[in-house]
Amino acid sequence: MNGKDARAPGAENQGAPALLEEATAAEPLERVPSRAERATARRYEALFRGLVQHAADVVMILESDGWVRFCGPSARALLGYAPEEIEGSDFFSLLGDGFSTEQRAMFSSNLVAEHPTFTAGFSIRRQDGVELPVEAAASNYLRNPDIAGVIMTLRDVTRQKKAEERALFYEYFDPLTSLPNRESFMRDVERNITIAANRGRVFGVMAIGLDKFKHVNDMYGTKTGDEVLKCAAEALRNSFRNDDVLSRYRGDKYFALFPDIKSQDHIKEIIAKARAAFADPFRIGLGQELRISASMGVAFFPNDGKDAAELARNAETALYMAKESGRDGYRLFDARLNGEILERQRIESDLGQAIGERRFEPFFQAKVDRSGFIVGAEALVRWRLATGEIKGPASFIDVAERSGNIDRIGSMVILKTCELAAGWSAVGLPEIPISINLSPRQFGQESLVEDITAIIESTGVDPRRLEFEITESGIMTNERESIRKLLELKDLGAAISIDDFGTGYSSFSKLKDYPVDTVKMDKSFIDPLPSDRKAAIIASAIVDLAHTLSFTVVAEGVENIEQMSFLDTIFCDQYQGYLFSKPVPEQEFRRLLSEGKALLPRSA
Repeated sequence: MNGKDARAPGAENQGAPALLEEATAAEPLERVPSRAERATARRYEALFRGLVQHAADVVMILESDGWVRFCGPSARALLGYAPEEIEGSDFFSLLGDGFSTEQRAMFSSNLVAEHPTFTAGFSIRRQDGVELPVEAAASNYLRNPDIAGVIMTLRDVTRQKKAEERALFYEYFDPLTSLPNRESFMRDVERNITIAANRGRVFGVMAIGLDKFKHVNDMYGTKTGDEVLKCAAEALRNSFRNDDVLSRYRGDKYFALFPDIKSQDHIKEIIAKARAAFADPFRIGLGQELRISASMGVAFFPNDGKDAAELARNAETALYMAKESGRDGYRLFDARLNGEILERQRIESDLGQAIGERRFEPFFQAKVDRSGFIVGAEALVRWRLATGEIKGPASFIDVAERSGNIDRIGSMVILKTCELAAGWSAVGLPEIPISINLSPRQFGQESLVEDITAIIESTGVDPRRLEFEITESGIMTNERESIRKLLELKDLGAAISIDDFGTGYSSFSKLKDYPVDTVKMDKSFIDPLPSDRKAAIIASAIVDLAHTLSFTVVAEGVENIEQMSFLDTIFCDQYQGYLFSKPVPEQEFRRLLSEGKALLPRSA
């Protein structure tokens, strides 16, 4: 290497074995080392050799001016140089470009300073030109006649540096998406508050939440979920301007900051760009595509918050209300939203208490045949308040689903329905089939069939009396897994019904492959009958095709004689609706069963 010392011949090759001899030769002639001293010196030399030979760190001995007198063999692995290429060279010629003249002067002064040891971190240039981060530890033995130099070790700290860089990165950035994280984003918001306040500007904070992301994780696994998060981050990044700040806030939520909002049109443009990021399906893995939607909430400085925390909270409140309004939409923050949020939080709290007190029970709505006689019933959940007031599902189902309480409520309804059905059999009432709804979330539970089996065994109900209703979308979410569960339920003896048929994604070409017994025609097809010609054609086609596939057809939401009369003409099998009976408590339904009468007189 360059920088060899033009010193006395052999000076550069004077390594560790010669150190002790050199030190001895420098002593006065009248001082002759004793045999014991020479033996001790040899032991120290052997020890030094062994330590240096097997050390992972590079060991060097420097003179006071920085010239290398000795270099250990580890230099070959760490620096790419043979030890003899370094010995006799200027140590400073190894240093990287980042080592300034001032740093060299400070390093040189530390070499000869009185303190025994000092450490320093810097880069050293390998033989291949790559700069290697090292940590140097130097011990000053210049005044020690046996060494007369500075012993320095160089340790490769590449991994440590990378770990520090990763730690610094993770402090400010999300490792999955490489977007700024929540802490970084909040600092940006505070900085923009200062700028906007001084200049009289308006800026926006947008909360973006992926719709039904938990469903993606549950159905496809967290690996696919992570890919969706990365795709969403990239799509949003490409939709916004360079001046906009996008972050992954937490979970499936992203936050964006839009400095200097100019007008209402500017706001609409921003929202349109954010929504456009989800217009196309995301490509996941090898050819797999997933269509993901997102809901958004926006808050503005200064009207909607005076600090970063308030702005973020209000943007998230608006996002929450956008999701409650049907997803794939947006809301601008309005202070009145806080009242709605508080009301939903109150309902959620009351739900938890009601579950603990077992205040959810089934009401029963009759299903009748074409003669008006009861041939079945559907169990429909009701919430009985402590005051005795009864609340229908419209007042709490959305909150129950969002909070996850729907699972416990559903299990409670299944258990209570099975207990009541078993009790009816015990007193000799007609053993009609009872339909029980399974929410998509409940149907997605891995333990569903096992839980239902345990309830059947504990209540003693005949499983052949049970019919489980699942929506089209609930089956289509994961067809293979859905079919497996449906078959297991049928193996128990239960029947399967498709609820709200015609409103989801199914077609009869797919339906024929499902282990289904009954199709329930959705109320939206019944309401326009018989005056709406298209609705009449669709209803007739559903009945004809269902019968071809040997399915029973139930018309939901029948409310007048005209609807029933038309359904009679197309040979619909069963009817359910207020024309015959509203959902009633168990005691009243027990009375209807015991009377055994047709619920609606029919003419011949």
